[in-house]
Amino acid sequence: MKPPGSGVDHVVDGETITAAAHRPSGAESPLLERERELSDLDQLVADALSGAPVLALIEGPAGIGKSRLLAAAREKADGAGFRVLGARGSDLERELPFGVVRQLFEPVLADEDQRERWLAGPAAPAARVFAPPDDGDTARDVSFAVLYGLFWLTANIAAEGPVALAVDDLHWCDRASLRFIAYLEPRLEGLRVLVATAARMGESHGDSRLIEEIAHDPAAIAIRPASLSQSGVAALARERLGAATEPAFAVACQSATGGNPLLLNELLKTLQAERVRPDAAHVDVIRDLGPRAVSRTVLLRLARLPDDSVAVARAIAVLGDGVALPVVAALSGLDDRRVAEATRGLIAAEILRPDPPRGFVHPLVRDAVYHELAPSERELAHETAARALVDLGAVPEQVAAHLLVVPRRGEPWVVALLHDAALAAGRRGATDSAVSYLQRALAEPPPPEQRTQLLLDLGAAEALLNVPAAAEHMREAHARLEDPLPRARAAEVLARVLIFTGPAQDSVAVVQRAIDELPTEYADERRALEAFELYAVTFGAEVPDAEARLAAARSGDGGDGPGARMLSAVAAWDWAMRGGRAERCTELALAALADGSLFAADPGFMTVIAASVLVLADRDEALTAWAGAMAEARRLGSVFAVCGIDLWRGWTWLQRGELAEAEASLNEARRGTILVEEREGVSRAYVGAFLSRVLLERGDLSGARAALATGVDPAPGSDADTLVRRSEIELLLSERRWAQARAKAEEYRARLGSVDNVAWAPWRSLTAAALDGLGERDAAAALLEEELVAARRWGAPGGLSRTLRLLGTMRSADGIETLREAVAVSEESPARLEHAKALTALGFALRRSRRPSDARESLRRAFELASRCGAQPLAADARSELYAAGGRPRREALTGPDSLTPSERRVAELAAAGHANRDIAQALYVTPKTVEVHLTSVYRKLGISARTGLSAALA
Repeated sequence: MKPPGSGVDHVVDGETITAAAHRPSGAESPLLERERELSDLDQLVADALSGAPVLALIEGPAGIGKSRLLAAAREKADGAGFRVLGARGSDLERELPFGVVRQLFEPVLADEDQRERWLAGPAAPAARVFAPPDDGDTARDVSFAVLYGLFWLTANIAAEGPVALAVDDLHWCDRASLRFIAYLEPRLEGLRVLVATAARMGESHGDSRLIEEIAHDPAAIAIRPASLSQSGVAALARERLGAATEPAFAVACQSATGGNPLLLNELLKTLQAERVRPDAAHVDVIRDLGPRAVSRTVLLRLARLPDDSVAVARAIAVLGDGVALPVVAALSGLDDRRVAEATRGLIAAEILRPDPPRGFVHPLVRDAVYHELAPSERELAHETAARALVDLGAVPEQVAAHLLVVPRRGEPWVVALLHDAALAAGRRGATDSAVSYLQRALAEPPPPEQRTQLLLDLGAAEALLNVPAAAEHMREAHARLEDPLPRARAAEVLARVLIFTGPAQDSVAVVQRAIDELPTEYADERRALEAFELYAVTFGAEVPDAEARLAAARSGDGGDGPGARMLSAVAAWDWAMRGGRAERCTELALAALADGSLFAADPGFMTVIAASVLVLADRDEALTAWAGAMAEARRLGSVFAVCGIDLWRGWTWLQRGELAEAEASLNEARRGTILVEEREGVSRAYVGAFLSRVLLERGDLSGARAALATGVDPAPGSDADTLVRRSEIELLLSERRWAQARAKAEEYRARLGSVDNVAWAPWRSLTAAALDGLGERDAAAALLEEELVAARRWGAPGGLSRTLRLLGTMRSADGIETLREAVAVSEESPARLEHAKALTALGFALRRSRRPSDARESLRRAFELASRCGAQPLAADARSELYAAGGRPRREALTGPDSLTPSERRVAELAAAGHANRDIAQALYVTPKTVEVHLTSVYRKLGISARTGLSAALA
């Protein structure tokens, strides 16, 4: 290091520590004691350039140097040829929809050619983020469409060269932008995109779940800069104060600031201004100044500046970073020339940063100025700012950020502007911002004639985020409505939220009243309401004549509208749960889905009910139903609907034994629950229950246990309760905890009520497995015999084969014929994993009966099928038994077209048809890297080296 006065700078957390008073403000130099962090950044830039998924998370307390390290990351990325796009979160603008996303991309989208090129195709829905929202359907949830569009915008830019997205103050990032980062992060592989962020982790804020999701993703690499050492403190003190620093003085500085670079720098500025020498005699001065270094130093420097500078600093503290000069002028009461002059003085005093956008050198410096204003002064300043922005033609969302913190005065213009801002936020897909604006509009309060519409809009938005709050607001809106049709539509939304928040009887009461009030000419609307009323029975609601009405609905003669289709779907599900036969229930479900009107009307709820009947019946049409529902959900653009379909499609793959497909789909659903920040966790309970069973089949017991640990306690008797309890029992059985499994199975049975479908809730066989483990074999066999009757009544091959397998295994040598039937029943069914289990059980029994030659073929087929399904424990058991029977797997067992997973086959067929990887990715809503990975696996399994061989190999 050069001696004092030599002209060497040390830049710490955005501050330039100068050795001489004449040094130009803002000069930058190498960071002190950050060699390890800089080396890590070099590696991350190289990794991202190679296509590895990388998100650098620079974390630590305020002032530790995060921003300067982020600036270093930007410099390194720029030097490596990355296009660097930057943004910074703001405490004031946390409710500005996609504020950070707009900072990132708007500069490069200003070029019309680039905008047209990069916002084409699947990226097109992202355009609504950057353009004034139109007057489209305000009730429509477009959050998925926007996130998907933003992903492809990023991918399109990266296709022309590597891209770095640098986001400072991630903890102050608006929620819509956080969702984009959380959506992008698991899809980074192969894009050559580096995401570099800086955040204060561990602070309490409303976006903690999203930030934790970002931080815990495998792509996230944490960089945690440490406090400065005593020698580092001494070096900075020597450079700032221009004299040798005595050890006692350095120790006192370190103790007062904790080695925090920003706090130390502010302390040293004060000491420099007061001409304090860095010796032991002045240690007491440090102790007096240290704890309040930032605020005292900033306010001291500010007080020495002209009044114009004070007014401009306060205006910018209220308005936030990047504000235009005319707005600063309007709030400070100065003309543009005086604002410019005052700004120069603030830059020279190291209060404002010299580079655009206009703002403070650090958020703590802004806080010092902002909080020097009394609370009432801050409120009035924000009100003045809001009025000035309106006069200058600012967009409603920008004004709304200030109105959120101004005093409530009951002014109609405030209500109208907040309502406009909420509608605009909703059209951009920023539902949470819309909720904040509407809540504030209601608190103003609005004129009485506007309250009902505000409640309706708020309830509809909250239904995607906060179901109990949605119920409260929709209930009030429903009570205020007088026109029967709008009142009935509000009742339907209210019924949807009440059925999940419970008690379900409340949902029934709302729907029944709406049906009574709705004129008879609205026949299909009445049927839609009736469908919700009757579906509430599955959640434990009492509807005295439900059984007769559901039986009548099984005829499917209720009409052709969406309401009639909903009623048929509910009737089919209820019939399946309460003793119906698979063939008849399937006919009714297929009729409900036949013309596609149910997909269009309700892809994420009533369609799921109908499609689930097909899944329980082991029908291939279920996959077609999910494809139709997903296409409609994506067309509508709803994260909520897409998440729900991913969930139930994941369950479908589990039922069919496609474990890799199931896990991928359920993980997408899990990420979706994070994106919608669903506070009650009902969806997380469903995901956890299904994912636990998938991981159990794959041999990951600890993962299965972790998947269930959602902290959610579903409503007793609900679907989620049924599924969670089944998964808990299966885990206990796998862990051989027989007594606990038996107790849980008895509780499970009690919660099921009249539900009795072996494909959905096989309580008898789960109880039998626990009893068998406890040595009560006769009681276990009796339960299995009873379940076999129920399985034959339902008639679907998967459930029947499962019960036959369990019973045949329990009968040992006497059960071989039962096991043969289990194999035969599942031979042609979609339940491939169940077929593999039946083959394994049969092979095992034959070998134990000293018929090894008869056992070999069953065990070979079992091994091949279990391997293809991804059930490694079962495959290992089958292979072990095969070797014991004197056989060995076929060499070609895991190759050829039949070895392809469904996703691999879809990709292979599209590639064989001549589609490029990016086109395939867009068609299947996956990333280009996913397509590449699937094709690599396809080539290996088919024994080819290029796409040109696909058609022949698949044939």
